[in-house]
Amino acid sequence: MVKAVQPASKWKLLVVDGPASKLLNAICKSHEILEENVTIIEEMFHKRQAFPTYEAIYFITPNERSVDRFISDFNQEKPLYLAAHIYFIASLDDFLFDKIKKSGVSKYIKTLREMNIDFLGVEPHTFSVDLPLAPFSLFNPLNSAVQTADLQRAAKRIISMLITIGECPFIRYYDPTGSGNGVSAKLALLVQHELDEICKVDKDFPPPSEYKRAILIIVDRSFDMMSPLLHEFTYQAMMTDLLINESGSAPSYNNLDESDAIWTLIKHWHFAEAVEYIRTSFTKFLSENKAAANAIGADSNLKQMKDTLSSLPQFQEMKAKFAVHINICQECKSLFEKRRLDLAASVEQDLATGETSDGKPPKNAMLNLVPVLDNKSSAPYDKLRALIIYIIAMDGIEDVERRRLLETAKLSVEDSQAITNLSYFNIQLSPGQLSPSKMKSKDKGRYSYWGSHKLDKKRKKNKAGDDMPYDLSRYTPLIKRVIEDQITNSVPKDIFPWVTEPGLDQLGIVNEAPKMFRFTSNGLVAPDPNYPHSLRTTRTTWVNRKPAPNKRNATGGDSLNSGNDKNRHSDGSDKSDLRRNGPRIILFSLGGLTYSELRSAHEITRDSLREVFLGSTYLYNPAQFVDILKSLHLSDPSKSNLSALYGAKTTVTDDVSSPKADAPSKEKEKKGIFSSKKR
Repeated sequence: MVKAVQPASKWKLLVVDGPASKLLNAICKSHEILEENVTIIEEMFHKRQAFPTYEAIYFITPNERSVDRFISDFNQEKPLYLAAHIYFIASLDDFLFDKIKKSGVSKYIKTLREMNIDFLGVEPHTFSVDLPLAPFSLFNPLNSAVQTADLQRAAKRIISMLITIGECPFIRYYDPTGSGNGVSAKLALLVQHELDEICKVDKDFPPPSEYKRAILIIVDRSFDMMSPLLHEFTYQAMMTDLLINESGSAPSYNNLDESDAIWTLIKHWHFAEAVEYIRTSFTKFLSENKAAANAIGADSNLKQMKDTLSSLPQFQEMKAKFAVHINICQECKSLFEKRRLDLAASVEQDLATGETSDGKPPKNAMLNLVPVLDNKSSAPYDKLRALIIYIIAMDGIEDVERRRLLETAKLSVEDSQAITNLSYFNIQLSPGQLSPSKMKSKDKGRYSYWGSHKLDKKRKKNKAGDDMPYDLSRYTPLIKRVIEDQITNSVPKDIFPWVTEPGLDQLGIVNEAPKMFRFTSNGLVAPDPNYPHSLRTTRTTWVNRKPAPNKRNATGGDSLNSGNDKNRHSDGSDKSDLRRNGPRIILFSLGGLTYSELRSAHEITRDSLREVFLGSTYLYNPAQFVDILKSLHLSDPSKSNLSALYGAKTTVTDDVSSPKADAPSKEKEKKGIFSSKKR
């Protein structure tokens, strides 16, 4: 966009509205824009200085407010700018286009394009439709009037994402009761309708492809309520749990992204493995630099490593490379010990998996929980999370028992409300209080909290050297099981029906899976010692010290210096194009995703060599999700502290109309006026 506009005078400026600015910040940094001969970046609704000799790039939302403001910039005696290049982040409705056309400012418009990027790319293969308050409309019946609008917004942005990656997927959705009227079903039908409309008027969509059509699976947060609450000890998930503040940011770590090679490599590793990698790398640095070695011994702890870097100004590059990660490791380790998370996490894992670390059924679950609730070192959030997990695992507890546990934990009335609000997610609060929309766990099979762990008890003891799970990291997020089953075409249709069911030839047959796997009655397993990971178990897969050939390379390499010379097949095709192994799988979660679920999707891509996308209304850390639980009973979320946290307006676009593709005749007419307008 910025590079495409090359005015004769060389210099240009950029005008953005709020939602577009948020998207821009997620894509690039301000200095990168300014380096492209952009003199200034201005907020559309702030007072702006006129630059009548400069052309302006408008990167804005296709709503009436932004369109009106654009028209007013030029519909005056002295226009603010010489000319305009308009880039809308999503499709422009016909009535807004007609409004621009009739306003008399057409002569100033040199470019008008719809970019279909009204979603946030959180990180590679992960996107958000940026609706942080969506749980209020999705799960609270008092907000049902707002639900349709939020679902339309979500559908609109999912469509933009699908257009971006060139996919027109087959769609299935979570429907545990078979009623077809849940939020997942409603969203699935909206997305399918919009895809059908686009395909009718745009004969070039989807673009021709040699690969099979993608699969879009839609779930809602009630599908797995354990994942947002459990303490996760992989690097990224642990950092966002312990170090991110209530506003969803950590000022010291805001620059962690894919440009940081260390972050990219270790973010899904278990914390212990990440610390070991950083310590080993630092030791290697010491061995290669005598000045640093003289300042610190090889057996340094994290604090000594941090102090050493601060005292060696001559090693600025190394300091920039390691300092932030040494700080993260030190702070996480300190909080882990201070809050006695080992105690809380052990109980959480037993409850969530239905077995202890040695594979036995947990006994006296309440007696094990009480020390966590009574521990003065435990933070209130940790106590509340443990108590909620206990209630979910027990399928409800008596009111007397709940009051007693709340008193033991010294939790507030607000915390108690979070427990009450679990009912909005179809969680049973008391024994026998089975809601009509709730299924019994045995009916959900592998998609119940203890569903797949029964299979684990039948496994023989692993041989020495196998990649065993960490005791505090045994739970498998349920979305991982669904994606695994989709790879083998074994997702049950009664729980996940299709909007339009594809034929087996369109899904890809089972034996097209990578040859490292074999199939048994228990599912997809890996018999070869060189491929130690099983998709059907809870064994740790985020750290792979001895990867099979090319296994880690498919998702970015196994080291900071992975090369690209071996990333091509003998026919010259790119090994990194995982669509060769089967259709893309896109899972969208209404009501939020967690960082542990992002890690799970990464594991599947790495182990099965299949391309997986995750999307959601928002990406929460545990504290944010608990805050949602505390306020979910409110009919108006603006009355909660969450409106200040996320902003009064939480949508990327203000309009809620369904995305419409223009009729061919209309499109031709538009192009006659704005020759550079492209969809």
